[in-house]
Amino acid sequence: MSKLGIFDVAVRYGKVPALSDVSFTVDEGERLFISGPNGAGKSSLLKAICGAVPTTHGRIEVDGDLLNGRSPEMIARLGLTMVPEGREIFGTLTVEENLRVGTGIRRDTAAIETDIEDVYGSFPILGERRNANAGALSGGQQQMLAIGRGLMTNPKLMLVDEPSLGLAPNIVDQVYETLVRLQNERGLTLIIVEQSSARAARVGGRMVLLRGGNVVGDGDAGKFAESDLLKEAYFGQDQSEDPS
Repeated sequence: MSKLGIFDVAVRYGKVPALSDVSFTVDEGERLFISGPNGAGKSSLLKAICGAVPTTHGRIEVDGDLLNGRSPEMIARLGLTMVPEGREIFGTLTVEENLRVGTGIRRDTAAIETDIEDVYGSFPILGERRNANAGALSGGQQQMLAIGRGLMTNPKLMLVDEPSLGLAPNIVDQVYETLVRLQNERGLTLIIVEQSSARAARVGGRMVLLRGGNVVGDGDAGKFAESDLLKEAYFGQDQSEDPS
């Protein structure tokens, strides 16, 4: 996968609009943050990309290949995976069983075993607790497991929804350090929903800012943190110069 394209995408839940005419592109290897206030449409956008919710208008493409109307499994086979908000691990399964859930679309048995060991190398605590029930893990460990499970699909693009949700700041730092390292090592394209613009600015990358289901800014995450555009998005104040 070299390029993801979002073109005039709209999503509705019944009569309620979640996204309206959202457009942007993401290049291979890019790190993109999606930010904005509650109800801005951030999670809906990720779900539309991975096929979990249908679009009512517009196109989502990978290298010109249309994703609209495809099942999540078909989209996963193209190299897209999602780490959902709230992690959604299987608490009654062991750590390793959760990782193997992520291999359902794969048939390369030997490579799967190698990738499991790679996940344990990236998250040593998971290797130590591979036979423990996932429900007994701490919140940070469950987030690591959710990321590891996503990696087991052998993705080219990883969508991560609110990785810092409910975690202590030092654990969030660890999660982001690992995400950036994995991106560099594997050449991943990352799209991360992150409500904390300060966090996004520290990690670095590009930011698309949503408000009310619309794109209200697109540019360098660090420049957003230094501008008044965030206040406009979150609090409705007068908009200053777009930092893009």
